[in-house]
Amino acid sequence: MTRIHRPSAQALPVGSVFAEYDARHPKRLAHDEPMLPEEERTLASSIRSAARRTGFTAGRLALHAALAESDARAHAARPVLRDERGRPKPTWDGAPPLSIAHSRARAVAAVAPVGSCAALGVDVEEIDHHRAQALLRMSLSEAEIALIRASDPELLTGPIALWCAREACVKAHALEVGWFGTALVATGFTPSTPPIDGAARAWAVEIAFEGRAPFSALAWVGAEAVYATAVRA
Repeated sequence: MTRIHRPSAQALPVGSVFAEYDARHPKRLAHDEPMLPEEERTLASSIRSAARRTGFTAGRLALHAALAESDARAHAARPVLRDERGRPKPTWDGAPPLSIAHSRARAVAAVAPVGSCAALGVDVEEIDHHRAQALLRMSLSEAEIALIRASDPELLTGPIALWCAREACVKAHALEVGWFGTALVATGFTPSTPPIDGAARAWAVEIAFEGRAPFSALAWVGAEAVYATAVRA
């Protein structure tokens, strides 16, 4: 099943589409996969890892659903392949800014109107106590943990939200970062208005990287997962 959202302007440019595909049902995935362009199905078949292949397929299904609801709907059936870094690469000129991410259970994709921004990034992670604890131990500084604890005393969704915000910034700004993204430092983690219906809570996240002007991201919590978006103007 694919859910379509039109997030508020704090998350993505006005007119953007955010799609989420539930990848937990193999039979449904197998049923939906033939909807993809042949070139994408061929690319998927070349991926040896079953988990990565599922993520790729679910991500492309989410992306085509978002394209079909966007200003670029005329190109919704055209293939989106990969560039040399594995990023989505549309096969037509004048393509809109877009991004894809996937977790174990779901894939998300966002499409912004042509000309609304230079690039965007999205990310998604499942809500999981063990994942949150691993991030606290291996990826977050004491200062970052203090930022998170101010609005998430349980330190459950906040650490994952910060991770997703980092990942969204990496994609939107085409950053080269080291192990666990520790060069990306959170300098702000402020409660915000959720950008889509049904979201439980959200944070505006500010990320510093190598002396550049801070990047901004928005992370939010749904029923079972944490999401984030970032935009490069």
